[in-house]
Amino acid sequence: MRYTYKVRELIQGLEDFTEVGEATQIEAMSLKKLQRKLDPKKKYHIEYRNKKDNFVSRTIEGRNNG
Repeated sequence: MRYTYKVRELIQGLEDFTEVGEATQIEAMSLKKLQRKLDPKKKYHIEYRNKKDNFVSRTIEGRNNG
């Protein structure tokens, strides 16, 4: 696989998504293909290095496969 993503599930706290779950390493060819692997009902915090070796940190939701 091309990229290794560090994925943390965001757990909704009292006011906002303040709690972060345990980090897991997931490999995928692209961010869109990673989103298809994740649950569409949850939010995630993603960290990875892109093709220009820049550090990227994003908050995303899973995507429906349909």
